[in-house]
Amino acid sequence: MYTPPRTNSPAAFASLLNWLRRTRPFPYPREVAVSAMALFYLVGGVAMLLVLVFPHPSTLNDRLLIGLGVLLIVIGLPVYKLRHRTPLAVLPWLLAAGTAVITALTATGGSTSVTVSFSFFYLWVIIFALLFLNPLVAAVEIRFAAVAYLSVAVLPQEQSTHQLTAFEPIALFTVITTTGGVIMWLSQAREHSEIDPLTLVMNRPGQDRILQAALSGDDPTGKRLVAGLIDVDHFKSVNDRQGHAAGDRLLEELAGAWQRVLRSGDTLGRIGDDEFVVLLPGCSASEADGILERLRAAALDLQVTCSVGAALSENRDSASLLLGRADTALYQAKNLGRNRVAWAVAGTRSRVSATIPVESPSGPYT
Repeated sequence: MYTPPRTNSPAAFASLLNWLRRTRPFPYPREVAVSAMALFYLVGGVAMLLVLVFPHPSTLNDRLLIGLGVLLIVIGLPVYKLRHRTPLAVLPWLLAAGTAVITALTATGGSTSVTVSFSFFYLWVIIFALLFLNPLVAAVEIRFAAVAYLSVAVLPQEQSTHQLTAFEPIALFTVITTTGGVIMWLSQAREHSEIDPLTLVMNRPGQDRILQAALSGDDPTGKRLVAGLIDVDHFKSVNDRQGHAAGDRLLEELAGAWQRVLRSGDTLGRIGDDEFVVLLPGCSASEADGILERLRAAALDLQVTCSVGAALSENRDSASLLLGRADTALYQAKNLGRNRVAWAVAGTRSRVSATIPVESPSGPYT
């Protein structure tokens, strides 16, 4: 029986802390998150330099604007160029550095009007943190921005007596247009995403693309592609008895456990509620059998069982034919009692893996 992890902390605090640790933003690709950061840096730097071209408040520190504007551009350009290789762990530090720049500009604005205008840029910090960072890190970033702003807000400011200049509308226009553009861009990226937001493995479109690419290539070793369909046995019972939250946690833990078993070139994808597909390129049937058995054993470690249907690619195979044979083998595994691996040898014929399943865990889900 699957048992969700428990904690000894007080219930309310533990629930909040657990949510902050487990909840994740939508898993945008690395290049999307890094590109958004680079965009904020570049647009912010250009906006600072642009302010100096037009009439602006006399309280502004021109040298500081030029220095910080150039610095942001110098940082933003290589970040964008290296968007496919920049580690995601760098993003919180870049965001904190951006907060420091905004705070420095706000603190040296010299007037209430300038301070308020620069404070609009804190919205970028909040938006980026909520969109791309997990809630625990995002909470730290937002708290840092709030403390920074409040520390500046208490500083004595010169009351604005000048007429409205180009600075205020440029600041507001930059924040609004850039924020709107990023949100629209992310909306499109989300529609075309190939990542399952719950388990962080490939979704069906992503898995279909990888499968098509794998079938179109020839392995120099003569080994073929193995496709396996995995179905969590009695998964509906988990949802019915323990709730959908427990079911989601189980899928997350299963996906993580399975990925630790796979080789570096293998791919795991979620194509249904509790149905996964694993692609094993350049793999013989005997090698694949051992990998698939380890996947089944990993489910046992979480006190659930799974059934696996596997198929070896054949000459001129299509994705539908290969997955169709794996699906037939999956039904064979279920009909023979679940918690086992079944192979489709050719056409629609199937055989049960020679490996004898170990005893299933006790509980209502097996």
